[in-house]
Amino acid sequence: MTHSDTLTSTVRCNDKDTQNVMTALIKQDSNRANPGGPIRLVYALILAWIFLLITMIAALAQASPDWSGRWDTFWRDGAAVIELKADGNTVTGTYEPSGGRIEGQVDGHVLRGLWIEGDVSGGLIFALSNDGQSFTGRFDTGEWWNGRRSDAAVQRLITGDASPRETLQSIVASLSDFLVGGDVEALRFARTLLVFEGDDAPANTLRHRQAMLWDIMDLSTFRVYDAPARPEADTAMFTIGQDGTEASYDLRFVQADDSGWRLIVEDAETLSATIRRYLNALGQPNVAAAKAAMEHSPRGVMERFLFGVQDWEGPGRDDVLSTLDLSMLPDHLHRAEGPLLADYLKNVLDRAGFIFLQEIPNNPNRTTPYVHYAHPLGDIVITRMTTENEDAPNQWAFDAETLRNLPALYLAMQNLPMAEGIPQSDPLTQYFSLRERIRDMSPALLNRVVIIENWQWLAILVMVGVAAIVVALLGLLVPKARTKTDDGDGGDDNGAAETMTPQGDALVQAARLTSGSLILVWGFGVTGIIETPLAVLHTLASVTAVIGATWFAIRTTGILGAVLQRRAESTVSYADEIVTAMAIGIIKLALLTVGLLLLAEIINLPYEGVLGGLGVGGLALAFAARETVSNVLGGILLLTDRPFRRGDLIETDGQLATVETVGIRSTRLKRLDDTVMIIPNAQLSDQVIVNWGLRARRRIDLSIGLTYDTQRPLLEQFVEDVRGVISRHPSADANDCYVGLKDFGQSAIEIECRCFVFVSNYDDQVAVRSALVADIVDLAKQVGVSFAFPTRTIHLVKEEE
Repeated sequence: MTHSDTLTSTVRCNDKDTQNVMTALIKQDSNRANPGGPIRLVYALILAWIFLLITMIAALAQASPDWSGRWDTFWRDGAAVIELKADGNTVTGTYEPSGGRIEGQVDGHVLRGLWIEGDVSGGLIFALSNDGQSFTGRFDTGEWWNGRRSDAAVQRLITGDASPRETLQSIVASLSDFLVGGDVEALRFARTLLVFEGDDAPANTLRHRQAMLWDIMDLSTFRVYDAPARPEADTAMFTIGQDGTEASYDLRFVQADDSGWRLIVEDAETLSATIRRYLNALGQPNVAAAKAAMEHSPRGVMERFLFGVQDWEGPGRDDVLSTLDLSMLPDHLHRAEGPLLADYLKNVLDRAGFIFLQEIPNNPNRTTPYVHYAHPLGDIVITRMTTENEDAPNQWAFDAETLRNLPALYLAMQNLPMAEGIPQSDPLTQYFSLRERIRDMSPALLNRVVIIENWQWLAILVMVGVAAIVVALLGLLVPKARTKTDDGDGGDDNGAAETMTPQGDALVQAARLTSGSLILVWGFGVTGIIETPLAVLHTLASVTAVIGATWFAIRTTGILGAVLQRRAESTVSYADEIVTAMAIGIIKLALLTVGLLLLAEIINLPYEGVLGGLGVGGLALAFAARETVSNVLGGILLLTDRPFRRGDLIETDGQLATVETVGIRSTRLKRLDDTVMIIPNAQLSDQVIVNWGLRARRRIDLSIGLTYDTQRPLLEQFVEDVRGVISRHPSADANDCYVGLKDFGQSAIEIECRCFVFVSNYDDQVAVRSALVADIVDLAKQVGVSFAFPTRTIHLVKEEE
């Protein structure tokens, strides 16, 4: 490359660099000329985002809620399935039974419109919930009309209408689906199997007659299978009646044009007369009272169980447990084993057959148990419970023997499919949920080789392993204390070793025992071991858990009490020590008592008699140790009255002493000669106690003597100045100070000084007195007076010769 080429390249490079520099300067000048440009851009983007968000919210708010779909609805004396279709703000639809129509307009979440049944109509107003899954409303003069979106098609028992028996079975099954599961569609289906005498009646009248027929069937007890199966004529009759009374009613069936059989709904007068006859036989004023009384019957127990299962996550759990006779279990196991037994019972009933509630007796005064299901391994029996209160209504429940047989009964029936018409539902307990998952993964694990199923043996091994790991990990948390061992090396730390502190060792050992036992207790419950022959393992784990928890609680209380006791000893008030000692003792005793009662409950010991014996023994012990009890009560009196504090100077029984410690049984005092007195609290609380330490002020008396040659002006000036010296002292009470001439002494004119100082102890009182005396000495020098001292003048008389 030549020199000219190099120069040209350099110039080009410089020109390019110059161009870049100029561009940067132009941009910099532009930014300087418009420094707010980037900031305004950010502001504009934020405002645009906010505007877009507000627009979207407004659009969503203006969007009409979706009313389209099928709704299960209810009102006071009826129910219907509504089919709605929305077209903009206009909503139309139909509802069955009754063949009614709905027309209305939507305004936000509110639908206003009309219900129409033939020539009859009325107003309605519905308000949709925020989630769009239910609505609340009224119709006509304020009668409520509420609804929820229908679930997907549910499985129900529909046998058809080929005979009166099938028609009755379909109707009763539909009523059960409606009562137990709230299936309004089932109620609408039942309506199609009815035929009304006098169809020209208004829709409200037809619904009322239908409701009366349902009441008659609900108050009756009958077996569906006994209804006519193949009648020869086109009409049939089936008599139903009340359990325990002579009242009855004839159900009439008629064959329709399509060869199906329909149940005839008679006129309102006939139905009303039948209901009155039923109520008179039952001795009840109305249908509601009759149904309330029938809740305490075998049918009431079954209804409460079935209803509670449907609402298991709500109040239904308690309703279900109330139907089980858990008297064979300790009280503490009711909440643990009760749900598992309920799940066993549910699975057995689902496989035993569809439950027609009308087939179960509803007589509260029934004297014999009701056997719902019989099996070689055990029966399902509902029996009347014995109650101590004779005036209480009869209580019925699934008896204890039924509950004992449920695990074996379920194992014998588990391969039987659920009865037709019973929908699939989630298990009530973790045990059945876990078992269903295991069935899906490996059915072979459900086989029973030795005592329990294979998967339960594996679960026990896993639980023991987890418990061992947790116990080992807790062992690593033990507090360590370095203690030096003398190995003769002369002071290095090589001989130091780590050892457990007693408190830490006890606490962690208790925590390890409790944690490991609780893991096993929980695992045995989840895996259903508590309902197998190995239930004793659950009992042993529960016992060790209670022992460990009680041990841990007592040790923790002791450590906490020691800390509080040290703090109490550092305070002036002795009440802290008494309260701490008594509270710790009472808490430990209470924890031990609770632990023993829990152990007795777990192993099912009748501890009520033991408690009664302890009460009698406690009285005897209290009489024998009445002196000790008296001293403890005396300590409580000292605690409540608080006549003194630690360090107070008190006078009792002629003795002047300082309070050192106050215990539960006695009080320790130190006299002024440094001797120690220990007085029982009972004796001390009965004596007169003069507490010199409770004084807010202490009195100081001074006597000053001046010589007789002191002039009166100096005397008066000295008295006033002494009063000023005392009043100006920071500890003196200036409003309660007395200084004045007192008397003519043998050698001096006496001046009396009496004042009160705000000090809390004798040492401070001496210090104040000393300061006042020194100030008065200085004052005497300033005023020019002299202190007198005892003098005696002797006159010598010389006798004359």
